[in-house]
Amino acid sequence: MFKQQLCSKIGKSGCYFLSLVYIAESITKKDIDIFTLYEKALKEKWIDSDCFMERPADMMSYLLGKKCDVRHDKVGYKPLSNEYEITRYELKETGVTYGHFVVTRNGKLIHDPFGESRTRTKGKAVSTRIIKVL
Repeated sequence: MFKQQLCSKIGKSGCYFLSLVYIAESITKKDIDIFTLYEKALKEKWIDSDCFMERPADMMSYLLGKKCDVRHDKVGYKPLSNEYEITRYELKETGVTYGHFVVTRNGKLIHDPFGESRTRTKGKAVSTRIIKVL
């Protein structure tokens, strides 16, 4: 796949993937090559070709070199010191529901992969993904 096509695909539906990468980079203090990681994630079946995360814990374990667990939780859960939070926002508009993931801490925005996502700014937080580093 050409890089521009891959950028388009990740830009359109890779917000959870990019949120996980942001967390991994913030922990390791190392830049991650998104293109190489996407190809590895496809090969390992951590992600599908449309950027849906199939096995986020496995990808995070690989990136951090430590066992990780990822679970869904409710909005308002307070992460422990070895846990990281990604919040899913939804925006319902005329027959369509848009979803978007961002990195948060105790519900406060840390990183939005899209910058100023309309889904985040106009939508509602509906759930969280808690990444626990074991």
